[in-house]
Amino acid sequence: MTDRRLRTVVADTSALISLAVPRADTAYDTDAAPGPLQYLLTSCDVFIPPEVTMELQALTQYQDIHGTAATNVLAARDYYTVEEPYERVKTSDSRLTFGLDDGKTDGIVLVNVLDIDGFLTDEFGGPNFPLIHAVLQGPQIVPVPQLICDYARNSHMTDHEARTLLAPISPHRIWDTSPYVAQLRARLEENSLELVTT
Repeated sequence: MTDRRLRTVVADTSALISLAVPRADTAYDTDAAPGPLQYLLTSCDVFIPPEVTMELQALTQYQDIHGTAATNVLAARDYYTVEEPYERVKTSDSRLTFGLDDGKTDGIVLVNVLDIDGFLTDEFGGPNFPLIHAVLQGPQIVPVPQLICDYARNSHMTDHEARTLLAPISPHRIWDTSPYVAQLRARLEENSLELVTT
């Protein structure tokens, strides 16, 4: 994400789950700390393809934090738009094959047919990231950890609040071992120290 405001986004299932994890975590103080899913849904227009809705519904059967997170995303249905990408004139009648799961594939198709600022995903460390980059036709990839850090950089929240958001998500989304997330955390920490010393 750049300094320009993210006004429209297509989100995949993994991104929505990651953003919904804090509110699903009973140890997270939702009164004192910001809820990243709520922040996303109220700060920009969010679109998802029907396949993402089906993936979320499938996740609700699990009695874990991911199932609760999926339930919370579905409960926020009034705050995002479900749009079928294959009903658009510019798209194929059948699902394209990018080598990604159906939700990501349909999300990318939707991004490519709408005038969208970015594709929000939890893919940032594996082989899917360059593949997503290759098939997007213009909009930028916005990894969830970067989105949270950008909220701090653009003064929508403090660096401390951004670090607080990363903390409950990381263990549930296997971010603790990610060098990418470690770099973002370090940057937030440096920014906080600079503010203290100035």
